[in-house]
Order: sequence, then C-alpha cells, then structure tokens
Amino acid sequence: MNIFQAYFSFLEGNSYEIGRRQGEEIKKNPYAMNVLVSSESIDESKFKNMKKLIEQYCPGLNEELEGFADALGVKSSYLNFYDEVWLQSGGCSLGAILPSKTIDNKTYVLRNYDLSPAISDMRLCTTKVQGKYSHTGFSVSYFGRSEGLNEKGFCVAFASCGIPVGKHIGMKKPVTKGLQFMVIVRALLENCKNVEEGIRCLEDMPIGANMNLLLADANGEAALYETYDGAKAVRKTDRDYLIATNHALFPEVESLELGRFVHSQLRFNILEHKFSASGKRSVGELQKLISTEFPEGLSVHNYQENFGTVHSVLFNLTDCQLEFSFGSPVQNKIYKIGVGDSFLKTSLPVKFQNREYGTDFWRVSK
Repeated sequence: MNIFQAYFSFLEGNSYEIGRRQGEEIKKNPYAMNVLVSSESIDESKFKNMKKLIEQYCPGLNEELEGFADALGVKSSYLNFYDEVWLQSGGCSLGAILPSKTIDNKTYVLRNYDLSPAISDMRLCTTKVQGKYSHTGFSVSYFGRSEGLNEKGFCVAFASCGIPVGKHIGMKKPVTKGLQFMVIVRALLENCKNVEEGIRCLEDMPIGANMNLLLADANGEAALYETYDGAKAVRKTDRDYLIATNHALFPEVESLELGRFVHSQLRFNILEHKFSASGKRSVGELQKLISTEFPEGLSVHNYQENFGTVHSVLFNLTDCQLEFSFGSPVQNKIYKIGVGDSFLKTSLPVKFQNREYGTDFWRVSK
C-alpha cells in the first residue's frame, strides 16, 4: 500500500490573481515546482506561437500563467506548460446517461481516470475566473483540465483515443499540429454553456490530441467528439446514453487505428451492458459501476504500469454536483461537492494498492 497526497484549490478572481495564488501554493511543493518550471526557456518562436494560440482559444490563461511565473520570480517562457500544450496522457472510462434512462430523470456523466499518482496532479479545482463560467474539475499539468462540470450544467470529459499523443516515453508522436487536450477541455468549460456551443467551439480549434471527448449538458444532450491523427468526427447520441473508452468508435476514425487494447474493449463492454439493459438506472447503480474493481467494474489498480484509477467522478449535471474520489473509490473515500464550491480540506492522503491483471490486459486486438 502506497500513500500519496491529494490537493484541492479554490481559484477565484481575475486570471492574473489566480495565477499568483497558484504560484504561492506551489512554493510549498518543491517537487511540483521542478515539474512545472524548466531550467531553460523554450524556443522563442514556439513560445510566441503558443501564447497566440492560447489567447485565441482559451483567453485569460496567458495572464494566469504570467501571474504564476511572477509569484515564482521566473519568466513565463520557463513554464513547461507552454511546451506541453502544443501537440500527459491516460486511460479513461466515460459514460453519459440521459434523463429518459434514469429513475430520477436527471442527467449524469461518470468517469474513471486511469494513470499513475506519480505523474498525476492529484488535484481538484474550483475555478471562478472573472468573466468566465465557473467550473469544478481535476487539473492536468496544473493549468489544464481533464474533465469538469460548469455552472451551466455543461460537462466535458476526456479519454485518449488509442495510444495518447505526446512527447513523453510510451506516447505516440503527433501526426498533426494542434492543441493538447487539457487546454481544450478548460476552454470549453469556461466558455460554453451546452453541447451545441461546445461542438461549434471545437470545429474551429487546431487539435493535435487523439481523443474521445464526451460532451453533455443539463438539457439532456450528449455528443462524442473523436479525433485521431488529424481526422475528426462528431456524433450526437440518438440513444438515452453515450459511452467511450480508449478506442475509436466512428468508421472514419476507426479505419486509422491499428487495433484496440483488450482492456479498453472490456471496459466498453461493461458500460454497454449496464446502459443498454432495459429499464431505468438508479444513482446507486452508477456509483457501483465506477466503484467496483475491473474486470467486473471500471476501477483499475494497475498503478505500476501507469494505468490505475487516480480519480473517479460521478457528475450530476441537473443539480450541478459531483461525487468524487481521489484514487480508486474501491480503496478511498467518496466525497461530494457542488460546482463552484470550496472543499473542506486543501490536502488529504490517498491510498494506492497495486494489482496486476495479466499479459492480456495490454494485448491489442483488431
């Protein structure tokens, strides 16, 4: 059993103020500082291009990064985020279930995010930037988001489509230039109030990530936006649910994949079996689905191979609330928070116990 520290940040004010606050917070964590700040400046041309793109698609974030850098007494060109954003990875299980399929007639999104606590932020944030929609979700590379729910009841959740794209070991080299997922998710949460606006925003973005991006709103709309090596496809669901894991689902994207991991197909099958069955689903059934260990449920404990649940969330879009756990909900406590609210603790210990699932876990099938 290993213990890691998890964190909560309440970020309110203008973008620069929020950046300075995060800079003051990170001073207390030398390890995180070393991850976020480089020993040398990134290429000047690349830095300028990144700032321009961020300003266009996620306005305000440059000011936040500037405030962060000022708090640390460094130039913003030394922040690793600017090097990461153009193209962290992870496996995920995603599902949206619409009011016609739920006993209480509410919209829910569930997700388990699978990675390793050693390379995860382990940080939940409520972010209330002046002039933007407030949202609550988990951070990636500190300034990005892997998923979240905003004050309008609009939810965005990311899963890699195939092997994640990035510059780190084990990732797929980018085929096309574009933004990385963590900026895309944050931009949508801060600037869009429903699925329609989210889709329109995505159509204009240069996207370098290979991703399954689930969009859902409190009006009972849901869509999946899928990208792979420059190919893009979007579908609104014509059923009362929508699911995705880590492989392509649309023909125009699926044809580009060499195959899919067995664990991705198994998790997809678990979701499909639960959601497609006749009758309506209760909140308890959704909670059980994400808090039961793989291969019966969606919580994965393969931490030594960077594929274990580092956080789990059940979003209630209708009531703008989320139930979440740091780490696997099988091994850790589940908490509840409202969108835009603060949390009781700024840090807490999280338990991680590794388990191996055999060689078939990583097998690729056609």
